[in-house]
Amino acid sequence: LWLRRGGGGGGGGGASRQAEARLRRICLGDDGQVDRLIYGELTRAPGVSRAEAASRPVQRYQRDNR
Repeated sequence: LWLRRGGGGGGGGGASRQAEARLRRICLGDDGQVDRLIYGELTRAPGVSRAEAASRPVQRYQRDNR
């Protein structure tokens, strides 16, 4: 009960970790590439959250590899 996983309110830290984990799998564990992709999104759209900045490259990857 005291361990919360995703889904319920509170800052969205779980969403950010989940999005970054998906991006890290796509990048085959290359942390530098993950950081560059997230930084690029934060630069392109300064108002987005880190979770959104991590999920955008994932969405592009999925779109381009269907």
